[in-house]
Amino acid sequence: MLACMSFFVLEYRYADPAARARVRPDHLAYVQSLLEEGKVVLAGPVGDGSGAMMVLKVGSEAEARRIVDGDPYTAAGVGADHVLRPWNVVIPAQPE
Repeated sequence: MLACMSFFVLEYRYADPAARARVRPDHLAYVQSLLEEGKVVLAGPVGDGSGAMMVLKVGSEAEARRIVDGDPYTAAGVGADHVLRPWNVVIPAQPE
């Protein structure tokens, strides 16, 4: 039986630009691994460069929080004001 997957939107602002530059390669490798696992749908900085957003497709909110906690950006204090919201997708980008 397949697990029910849920979408979550993560939003945060950049709090430490120097740490962001230093940790960015590790962060990008981490997010790429999540993309390959099918857990990240979209990710990137917002237009004004003040922060970023990520769309996660995971089994639970607890799993989404573990992903945030495991991000090198989180450990280095790059992101602040993390907001993780469940997202009820009505019109998918691609049929499931």
